[in-house]
Amino acid sequence: MLVYRIILFSLTALTLTSAGPAKAQNDISQKVNRIINRAMTDESIPGMAVAVVQDGKVVFEKAYGIRSVNAAAKADEQTVFSIGSVSKAFTAVGLMLLVQENKFALDDPIKKYMKGLPADWQNITIRQFMTHTSGIPQLKGEKDNASFEQTLSRAGKMKMVFRPGARQQYNNFNFAVMGKLIEAVTGMGYLSFMQKRVFKPAGMVNSGIKPPSNDVSTGHLEKNGKLVSVETHFNADDYGLPSGGLQTTLTDFVQLNQTLYKAQLLRKKTIDAMWTPYSSTLSNTPGWHSRMARDVLVIHKGGGGTGIGSVCDYKIVPSRDLYVVIMMNKARNKVSPSDLTDDILQQCFNIPKGPKGDDGEGNEQ
Repeated sequence: MLVYRIILFSLTALTLTSAGPAKAQNDISQKVNRIINRAMTDESIPGMAVAVVQDGKVVFEKAYGIRSVNAAAKADEQTVFSIGSVSKAFTAVGLMLLVQENKFALDDPIKKYMKGLPADWQNITIRQFMTHTSGIPQLKGEKDNASFEQTLSRAGKMKMVFRPGARQQYNNFNFAVMGKLIEAVTGMGYLSFMQKRVFKPAGMVNSGIKPPSNDVSTGHLEKNGKLVSVETHFNADDYGLPSGGLQTTLTDFVQLNQTLYKAQLLRKKTIDAMWTPYSSTLSNTPGWHSRMARDVLVIHKGGGGTGIGSVCDYKIVPSRDLYVVIMMNKARNKVSPSDLTDDILQQCFNIPKGPKGDDGEGNEQ
């Protein structure tokens, strides 16, 4: 009888223990579904993809809606979305891999590796380019249909916006330069490098630009009360690609999360350096933005805009091994993906929100 009671008690305890995580995951699923469904209804968003990963476990992963208003095919976890300036975070992983391999150091001046840059740019450090503290003038890049060299020639006639390191100002061309740095150091094209050294080792099979998939989402804008589809304007050789042209899937995003969590591609020391703000007063980190939520550090990167008709937000809470990503195939929404990732962090994990709509940048390509 005593043995029976011990066995019964053990089975009951085991059931309660296993029920705890299951209930917590169900609560997260209900809250996330509520947040996303409301946003899709209020903003007439055709399709979205959302994932929440904590402690290496995928606690939520789901696609919503359709890939395009022109086809009505359902979005799924393998649907390819344009991620805009979240490309910079992906590029930063590639750059930090080269730092880890001692190909260059974050505080090396750019002149050590690249020729032909304007005189005022020579002593700007790689860290300053990656944290948008370089002070270089704003340049439109690929929309001008000018080559990288032609754009540099024009930039050489323009004044610096501020002294390097004095402040931070978001500038897409910083990462056009960083893409060319990768090419100068490795002898490989940017996209080839990312495919070989980052995407493939991380198990990201449908990331890049126009990957070979039939499961592709088009972006959308609302014009005259009607949703109009928008195709990505980037090509594989665009120098704006490292800054804002990459595409990926929810499945691949989860793979990247796991790679960072397990420190499989970048060592923990390297990841910590990637997520360290430029200074106590300048919050940008190499390739990312940061903010404090009370005493919790939140690393984040947002992107997208009218040029691709899609928006994306990626938030990481390193101290909790927590990763949240949202991709949506409609731009110019009153509610940003950053608002939604903030809602998820607050409602599901009690992490305070940042300023409304703040993804740390202008939300355009």
